[in-house]
Amino acid sequence: MNNKVFFKIKKKKYSAYKKIFIIAEIGTNHNNSYQTCKKLIFLAKKSGCDAVKFQIFKADQLLQKKNSSHSILKKHETPLKWIPKISKLCKKLNIFFICSPFFLDAVKILERNKCDALKIASPEIKNIPLIKACLKTKLPIIISTVYCDNKDVDRVYSVIKNNKKKSYALLHCVSEYPTQIKNSNLNMINFLKDKYKNIAVGFSDHSVGIDTSIYGVSMGAAIIEKHITLSKTQNGPDHFFALNPIELIDLVKKIRNFEIAYGHYKKKIIKGENKVYISAITKGELLKNTRIKLNDLTFKRTRNVGINYWDLKKILNKKINKNLKEDYKIAFKDFN
Repeated sequence: MNNKVFFKIKKKKYSAYKKIFIIAEIGTNHNNSYQTCKKLIFLAKKSGCDAVKFQIFKADQLLQKKNSSHSILKKHETPLKWIPKISKLCKKLNIFFICSPFFLDAVKILERNKCDALKIASPEIKNIPLIKACLKTKLPIIISTVYCDNKDVDRVYSVIKNNKKKSYALLHCVSEYPTQIKNSNLNMINFLKDKYKNIAVGFSDHSVGIDTSIYGVSMGAAIIEKHITLSKTQNGPDHFFALNPIELIDLVKKIRNFEIAYGHYKKKIIKGENKVYISAITKGELLKNTRIKLNDLTFKRTRNVGINYWDLKKILNKKINKNLKEDYKIAFKDFN
């Protein structure tokens, strides 16, 4: 495990097992209501998330008008006039503001409004002009590796590795909504970590519930991204598989508990553990000046330190300096 790999945003560092970066994906789940948008930001903050994420796209620039999804996306565009307000609210609440730009001018808008990081969303990993525009900013960049093969990831890596930007992250992701457990392919987290050793790796989870995210964290995801909603019953493409408020609170709690429980890569006695010693005990009575033999002893649990098996060589065949009773915990002072 490489503990030196981390994702840095502002002055904070996030890494696998130690401090997980939790992103609450609001996306289009504001349903074009700024009041709903605010509630979702407050929910993310209250739940203990590190960041909220939005999407800036224009249906006309994303899809052909004849595409059946065009009219749906058109209804869910995030109004550009919200961006300054979202940025200010996030700064006030001390939660990071992340956004996925889907067209070149969106990058400039986000940079101008002090977005904290940019996300290359699915399947924009193939949109090299957009990625290069993001690279020109000073912002950290998170890249989703969805609906692509190894060559696509290699290509984008070749673009970013020669850039002086220091803060990148790759996210494993599956563009199935919701993602079935059998299609989660969490071993991709290990693959990305092994192949791209100097980049933090995370998991953008589109499954139902929180279990798969927890599995991802246990496999070394430094970032977890999850869609959130006020209610799964709301109309919209992303509500039904998103986390409701109770689930979001539970997810964050379990990830934070995992960070605590993971501990350190070293075996040591933990403060608070029950102290148990295995000490040498006499099997029967032993008379003074008897030379102690291994057959004279057994080993039992004791509350205090005694002579353990590894120290027997210090006393075997030595004379006892007093009579010893049966079931007596011997000590070094009992020998000449």
